[in-house]
Amino acid sequence: MNLLTIARRELLAYFYSPIAYVVLALFLLIQGIYFWLFLTFLSQPGAPPGAVMSYFFGGTILFWMSTIFSVSLLSMRLLAEERRSGTFETLLTAPVRDIEVVLGKYLACLLFYLLLWLPEVIYVALLWRFAGRPDLGPIAAGYLGAFLVGAALMSFGLLASALTRNQIIAATLAFVFSWALVLVGVAQDFVTSQSLRDTLGYVHMFKLMEDFGRGIVDTRHVVFLLTLTVLGLYATTKVVELKKGA
Repeated sequence: MNLLTIARRELLAYFYSPIAYVVLALFLLIQGIYFWLFLTFLSQPGAPPGAVMSYFFGGTILFWMSTIFSVSLLSMRLLAEERRSGTFETLLTAPVRDIEVVLGKYLACLLFYLLLWLPEVIYVALLWRFAGRPDLGPIAAGYLGAFLVGAALMSFGLLASALTRNQIIAATLAFVFSWALVLVGVAQDFVTSQSLRDTLGYVHMFKLMEDFGRGIVDTRHVVFLLTLTVLGLYATTKVVELKKGA
C-alpha cells in the first residue's frame, strides 16, 4: 500500500514538472522525425526490404539517443531532489521500508516512460490506413523490447539519482551508466576469445533490439533485461540503506 501511495505521488509530480513536458515533447519530436525518415527511405525504389516499424525498433542510434535521453531526465530527480530538499531523511524515518520507497519511485517513472510511447501507436494506425495492414507481431515485439530496455536503463537511472543530491549530476551519471550498458556488447567485434565473444553477444543491446524489431522475442534477451532491472533496483536499495545509516 505504501508503494502505491509513493508511486501515485511521484507520478502526479511529473505532471507538475516542466521537465517532464520537455522530455515528452522532445522524445516525440525525435521519434517522429526518424519514423518519417525511415518511411521516406523505404518507399524509394531499390530500398532494402523490410517493414518501417521493424527498422524503427531495429537498434538504430536514434532509438538509443531518444531512449537514454528520456530515461536520464525522468529519473534524475527521484531521489536526488529528496536529498537536496531535505525530505529524504523524513521519508526514510516514516513507517515505510526502503524497498517500498525505491519501487514506488521506480514504478512512477516507468509509468511515465510508458506514456511517452503511448502516442506512437498513431504510427501503426497511419501504416494501417495508408500502407496496408502491417504485421502486428514485429510491432508488438518492438514495443516490448523498448519497454524492457527502458525498464532496465531506468533502474540504473534511479541508482544514479540515489548517489547524489544534484539532479544534473544524477542525469549525467544515468547517461553514462546507460551508454556503458548499451555499448559493452560492441566489444564483441574486437575480442578474439570465442567464449568472450559469445558472452558479449548475449549482452549486445544493438543486436538485442534488432531481434525484437524483427519480431523475435528471445527468452534470453528478456531474462537479461529483467536481470539488469533487478540488479539496478537492488543496488539502489543498498545505496538508500547506506545513506539512511550515514
